[in-house]
Amino acid sequence: MLRITAILSLTLLLFSCKGKPEHKAVTEEKESPVISSLRDASLPCFRCHSYEKFSLDEKGKFSHAKHLTLGVHCNQCHLIKPHKEMALNKDTCNNCHKMTSFTFTASGMPVAFAHQKHAAKYGCRECHPALFSMKKGATSITMDEMYKGGTCGKCHNGKTAFSSKDCAKCHTMTALKKDFTYPSKTMSSAVFNHQTHTAMFECSNCHTALFKYKMGGSGMKMDDLYQNKYCGKCHNGESAFAITECQNCHK
Repeated sequence: MLRITAILSLTLLLFSCKGKPEHKAVTEEKESPVISSLRDASLPCFRCHSYEKFSLDEKGKFSHAKHLTLGVHCNQCHLIKPHKEMALNKDTCNNCHKMTSFTFTASGMPVAFAHQKHAAKYGCRECHPALFSMKKGATSITMDEMYKGGTCGKCHNGKTAFSSKDCAKCHTMTALKKDFTYPSKTMSSAVFNHQTHTAMFECSNCHTALFKYKMGGSGMKMDDLYQNKYCGKCHNGESAFAITECQNCHK
């Protein structure tokens, strides 16, 4: 009897084990890996500040990593007061930002910009990113825009700082000391002496209302001059010699 009872108990136990649902292995969610590229990113903030806590991309939490990949700089969202106070100490700022004089060569005349002098007077946030991107050369800067109060012209208006029309303050003017030669299909080349004109007029008298800031970029033709355009605005026989006096320009 005991033997039969034991056999029945064992049989029931086996059937109950087969009917029991299988348990899937529980996998622990791993923490998002630290984005190591931030260590080498162009953001100088992480040269001093720990980047690990900002580099995680976790569901349900604000992702610094995604915003950084879009090119958003820290100070576009955060008001960094201590940095504004430190801006007066250029040695402290130079530990990260290496602020020196920049030279921009995109223009026909190179432009020298002393970053350290501006940083000694203003905080970074007053120029970046509202007026300029945080990367050299990334912001398109034109003289026309400056004259309207944009980019450098916001301060260089003749009141806060010297006027943007005072070209020699920023541009190296040596390129204008030589004569410009414009070839002609029907006559000898026309020669233009820039120094003679700058001695009498401001740059803004001609640029860019009459001429673009690029040699040959205005598409000037003699027919236009006869209609008092370009050089013909002044060379009308009253303000200056008439354009019909060809030998004065065509040598």
